[in-house]
Amino acid sequence: MINKKILYGLTAITLLNANTPESEIGINIGMNATKHENGTEFENPTFGLTYQDNRYVISPRVDLDYHQLKDEYADALIKVSINGVYEYENKTKISPYVLAGIGYEYVQGATPDVLESHPFVQAGGGLRVDIKDGYKARVEGKFLQILGGEDEENEAIITAGLSIPLGYDKPIRKKPKPRIQPRPRPQPLPRPIQVQVIKPVEVVNPIVIHEAPKILHSNNNECSIKISMPDFDRDGVEDRLDQCPNTPCNFSVDGYGCPIKATLKIHFATNSSRIREYSMVKVTDFSRFLLKNRGSRVTIIGHTDSVGSATANRRLSYKRAETIVNALILEGISPSRIHAEGRGESEPIASNQTKDGKAKNRRIEAILSYPKRRR
Repeated sequence: MINKKILYGLTAITLLNANTPESEIGINIGMNATKHENGTEFENPTFGLTYQDNRYVISPRVDLDYHQLKDEYADALIKVSINGVYEYENKTKISPYVLAGIGYEYVQGATPDVLESHPFVQAGGGLRVDIKDGYKARVEGKFLQILGGEDEENEAIITAGLSIPLGYDKPIRKKPKPRIQPRPRPQPLPRPIQVQVIKPVEVVNPIVIHEAPKILHSNNNECSIKISMPDFDRDGVEDRLDQCPNTPCNFSVDGYGCPIKATLKIHFATNSSRIREYSMVKVTDFSRFLLKNRGSRVTIIGHTDSVGSATANRRLSYKRAETIVNALILEGISPSRIHAEGRGESEPIASNQTKDGKAKNRRIEAILSYPKRRR
């Protein structure tokens, strides 16, 4: 009866959070081992439910596990735990992750002083495989240590299951239109060769040009040199102090040389949020930078020109930012690191009175932050 109430309770929680973005529920089955005298014996069937919120770098997850015991001093084990899950980002469909947490184990049909209810700590890891539309297959192993018990020391659990997304919007990448090759132009006929008489030129004294001063440090990129000290990425922070030595040159940086703001030069057509084909290269380059700087979180902010109402422009700017977020997710960036905002026409960087100025205002900005404090 108790385990049914817990199962119903967790199901109700997941249904209430069905509109929560970037969250998921998991259903898994597996085996549990409580005996380790002659090696770990996985002989107890296991059923589990999970609820995970993916909006954070370390995602909180609630686990509910039910273990049917065989040939032991109790009937079943019911576990409730709170865990933190950290997923390693990459551009493949397989993502490894680790987890750790605390919980409480209720022993159904317990034997006093032999097998009783106790709190526990646990740790583990697994692999998640992207299937389609946010659905993921999962294989996981956990090791559990009982706190306060005498005979029951530890347990091992292996499971396989499926993660079901809640409030998932499928990222859409439109196929580029095929390019139409222009017809070759007819080649003009060669002109007749004209003989030109070259007049003798007077010899003058050569002019001595002083050699330009040598550049103290250069990484052969297009950034201007800001300081005379060694500065490989030319962000204005000396190499020996720079904690992010490969920052792209169009980024604003903090005192550690790490980027805090970037204007992605992605321009949109009027009243459109579609990423043009030539702009996808810039999205890919930005995703590679984020994969190398895993400690950062990003806010993608969309902007518009002044055409249309302020309400419509705010909606459009958010849609533009959301399009970039979805494209970054397709490039392998975890949804827990990025989110979208729209500020409409409120923050122009150029005049909205000209066609060129409006084009510059239809832009995307990326604000970076670092939750972990650097020393």
